[in-house]
Amino acid sequence: MLEKSELRTKLKKISMVNADYSQMVIDNLQNVIKDKVVCTYIPLENELNINMHLKGQSVLATTCHQEGEMQICIYNGPLEKNIFNVFQPINLKIIDKVDIFLVPGIGFDKKGTRLGRGRGIYDQFLSRHLNATFIGITDKNHLVNEIPSESHDIKMHILITHDEFIQVDL
Repeated sequence: MLEKSELRTKLKKISMVNADYSQMVIDNLQNVIKDKVVCTYIPLENELNINMHLKGQSVLATTCHQEGEMQICIYNGPLEKNIFNVFQPINLKIIDKVDIFLVPGIGFDKKGTRLGRGRGIYDQFLSRHLNATFIGITDKNHLVNEIPSESHDIKMHILITHDEFIQVDL
């Protein structure tokens, strides 16, 4: 099995496929998020944008950086880049309860293990919200057989690719 750093390097060389999501995936996603508080991400250049398919949630939130830490705020415009060079709303309305997190990653395995950028920011953040459901967003080329897992790694409950909606057996 490849080490995390080797796997990260290998997967970064593979472009994310920006295909259309199947109707089955969209329907399943919308059923899961219906009437829930959903925290999504504002995609970076190499991350998939699923936000156009989010409908039916009670509140749409995103992550933001305020007072030296990552927090959750209502997703509204206009946006600006924060200290991590990630877009966030200019006018922050902080909330603390989220039902579902949509989580990007460089790679995932079907056991729900996520490979991030290597700084552990998402794992630290998600560890403060363990009662929520975590949904990993990826494409079929970044879904691998196995990602090395460490005790601090937060597992995803569901994985979404363009044509698969995978319930993870945790």
